[in-house]
Amino acid sequence: MIAIVTGASSGLGAEFCRALGSRVDGIWMVARRAEAMEELASGIGCPCRIIAADLTTPEGIGLLRSAVESERPDIGYLVNNAGFGTFSRTADMEPESIRAMVSLNVTALFEITSLCIPYMGPGSSIIEVCSASAYLPLPYLNVYASTKAAVRSFCDGLRPELRDARISVLEVSPGWIDTDFIPKAVSQQDVPEGVFKHRVTAKQVVGCALEDLAKGRRRSVCGIYNRFQVFVCRHLPSLASFIWMRSLGRR
Repeated sequence: MIAIVTGASSGLGAEFCRALGSRVDGIWMVARRAEAMEELASGIGCPCRIIAADLTTPEGIGLLRSAVESERPDIGYLVNNAGFGTFSRTADMEPESIRAMVSLNVTALFEITSLCIPYMGPGSSIIEVCSASAYLPLPYLNVYASTKAAVRSFCDGLRPELRDARISVLEVSPGWIDTDFIPKAVSQQDVPEGVFKHRVTAKQVVGCALEDLAKGRRRSVCGIYNRFQVFVCRHLPSLASFIWMRSLGRR
């Protein structure tokens, strides 16, 4: 039994690889940076296959498709983690950036999930990395939040489709994770640092996700503050929008 992890070269993807290494016979690591994955693989504790692919492109997805369809592996875990986001007014975003974000965050996730399901048996698990931003339209993070809202809806529709096959679907919706994304957003996109309060670590998010998966939960939100945040977004959206705009220094 293997695990397939996308976005495996760093952050959450790397942590999922470390956590799943003792649970599977091998991990297929999929990302653009082969060197980073090779370095990570040396400490995983199980055989790792490196698939260097740009999943924003049909050719990148095709590399994974060819490997899966030719080898027909027994997939115990699929972790769709690859994704990215940027702060910007929607009208200021370059078309290429919008296209790449939708391609990676949505199209690749949908296609890879569909590809892998026929090779997953009863008791296997699909882990779709979503975001707390999926629960509220977010001006200035609009395209990213919208892609994650699509992922959330996809998870909700996929569960009943796979119930009889006994394949679980876990939506992982963290808040801000302490990664390189935050300092880049502050320095390059002029985002107030106060936006990124109540951060969690990648290790905490993965640990929480695997605990929630074992408990049969539908979604995993790491941290008391983040769970409260999702609650407010779902039940008090006007208040959540007000807080978001204030955190950005806008009204």
